[in-house]
Amino acid sequence: MTFQSNIRRASSYKSIHKNSRVLSADPYDLVAVLFAELRDSLDLMIESARRNDKGRMFECRAKALSILNGLDESLDFEAAGDLAQTLHTIYAEAARRIQADIGVSFIERVESAREMLHEIEKAWMAISPKVQQAGALRQAG
Repeated sequence: MTFQSNIRRASSYKSIHKNSRVLSADPYDLVAVLFAELRDSLDLMIESARRNDKGRMFECRAKALSILNGLDESLDFEAAGDLAQTLHTIYAEAARRIQADIGVSFIERVESAREMLHEIEKAWMAISPKVQQAGALRQAG
């Protein structure tokens, strides 16, 4: 077996694992998966920019922007009101930073977008029903 076939096999297993997580996810878990994918895409985008691998960087940027768009489109403005509007504003600002022209402060802008979004991810994980259930079980025990 060649090195390339091992890489393809590992990539295939990772893809199968990710797809099974998405198919079995409840809405809270699905958003968590999207945030994890977004974080990974931004990390790879930054790494690619540092290596001057523009092709990979643009690929990661497209994926990150697609995920951001999906998160934004899933906002329920009627139910969440001001919170949804705030998230919409943050997502738009993060997208603006991610789409910025490549230049001197490009990596810093993408890193700042990653940090903004990571704060939302942490908050999302804190309100997840599973996290709340685990906390209730700890308090009851």
